[in-house]
Amino acid sequence: MKGSNIAAFLIGAVAGGIAALLYAPQSGKKTRRQLREFVDESVDEASEFVERTTAKAKDAVNRGVRQVRNGVNQAREFVNNEIAGVKAELCDCEKTESGE
Repeated sequence: MKGSNIAAFLIGAVAGGIAALLYAPQSGKKTRRQLREFVDESVDEASEFVERTTAKAKDAVNRGVRQVRNGVNQAREFVNNEIAGVKAELCDCEKTESGE
C-alpha cells in the first residue's frame, strides 16, 4: 500500500510539473529545456528511490535468512540433544536389564 502511494505521488508530481511548464507564458525553447531538466531530475530522484528501496529490501531479506538459519540451527541442536538423551536412556535401560 505504501509503495503505491509513493508511486501515485511521483506520477502526480511529474504530471503537475509538465502541465505547469506547458501552460507557462514563455518561449517553447525555454519550456522544452525546463521540461527536459525537470524530467532528468525526476528520473534521478526515482532512480535514487529505487536504489534505496532495493537496498532496504535486500537488508530485510538478509536479516530474514539469518533468522531462519539461526532457527534451523537451534532446532537441529534441540533434536540432537533429544536424540542423545534418548540414546543415554536406552543405554541405561540395557545396563539395568542386563544386571550391570
